[in-house]
Amino acid sequence: MKTLLWNKPASQKPKIACLGLFDGFHQGHLKLINRLMEIKNQEQLPALFFTMFQSVTDFLHQTDTKLIDNVSKQQTAAKLGFDYYLKAPLTTEFMNLSAKKFLTILKKHYNVIKVVIGSDFRFGKNREGDFNDIITFFGQENIYLIPRQDSLFSSTTIRNLLLQYNLSSANKLLYEDYHLRGEVNSGKKLGRTINFPTANIYLPQKVILPYGVYVTETLAQGKLYPSMTSYRLFEGKEVVETYLLDVNLDLYGQEIIVYFKKYLRQNVKINNLAELVALLEQDLANTLAFYTNKA
Repeated sequence: MKTLLWNKPASQKPKIACLGLFDGFHQGHLKLINRLMEIKNQEQLPALFFTMFQSVTDFLHQTDTKLIDNVSKQQTAAKLGFDYYLKAPLTTEFMNLSAKKFLTILKKHYNVIKVVIGSDFRFGKNREGDFNDIITFFGQENIYLIPRQDSLFSSTTIRNLLLQYNLSSANKLLYEDYHLRGEVNSGKKLGRTINFPTANIYLPQKVILPYGVYVTETLAQGKLYPSMTSYRLFEGKEVVETYLLDVNLDLYGQEIIVYFKKYLRQNVKINNLAELVALLEQDLANTLAFYTNKA
């Protein structure tokens, strides 16, 4: 899959494209993408995946409510069979594009000739454009509209499930389980003194997942490991602290991906090391029980 730059002319092969934020690959998105792939194969057209770096709301309010990070989004698009990946940076200039100018860039710079979209897609300055504008611009015969028939298949629904600690239901609606990625950095290394060493990653800002302790699975050095994870605000930083079960790896400076499986408990104030050890041992027992039942 080739990455394209927004507003930079690229290959002039005719293309079929899907348009959207795609802030998490849920079943509604997959329905749209599956339809696109059918048309791609029937008409032998390369497929272009258009998305944005973040939502307008996150851009304006400096928040992070997306369900998938941008690296995972691009990797998933490649897995699903797209030939081109076009990510628009959410800048003031981009947000001020008229609906017609946006479509003109897609046509002129990337030779998009067919489009698959969801019925609720909006674009252009002040969200002025909708599927009717796309039909007018490209022609009815070149537009494939996927109606949103079930509010269950929506990012808002999944976010609400996460906020309600219902990871099981949220993950069932996602292409991949909800996850966070980052480079492992050095912490205070307190866990090593009590036989619970953690791999710590720091996030630039709060994500949609509530703070707490979770059963997780961690991808490290190309392998998945059962793990348990605390996500919390510590000394003003968003930190994900992950303990990998039955393995001791040197992960400093390496990227890991933590997949969240089940909520265990809230983060609580600890008064001493003995209390911390007892709490972690209970977390470990609950984590092991989860994986035993899963097996």
